[in-house]
Amino acid sequence: MADGRNTGDQLAKRMRWVARGTGSLITAFWLFMSIGYAIGESEETWTWESSVMTALIVVSIVGFAITWKQELAGGVILVACAVAHSTFALFAAGHNHAFAMLISGGPYLLIGILFLLSWRQSSDLKI
Repeated sequence: MADGRNTGDQLAKRMRWVARGTGSLITAFWLFMSIGYAIGESEETWTWESSVMTALIVVSIVGFAITWKQELAGGVILVACAVAHSTFALFAAGHNHAFAMLISGGPYLLIGILFLLSWRQSSDLKI
């Protein structure tokens, strides 16, 4: 008979790798967009919005990097970053606030929750 522990361990690994893959894509996208904006021919000066967005992106990237070693700490950071991204989008977006919040904070919320669930599943197996 199959051991229930093995099934739970496989589920935790799958969640972890889905979160890592998705997180890598989302982080690469934000990094690509940031670099493109920085080197683009933008005539706009540095504003408070660009400063806040840059800080959010940097903290999100650091949080994602932390998840590779510590799922709990990184997952909590990513969930907090998702809330911060969504809150910023709520105030910064001109129209379609819900869509802006979903696009900016939604992916990191999903990734953070997957890391937290993976950590939880792994820690339940050790008990």
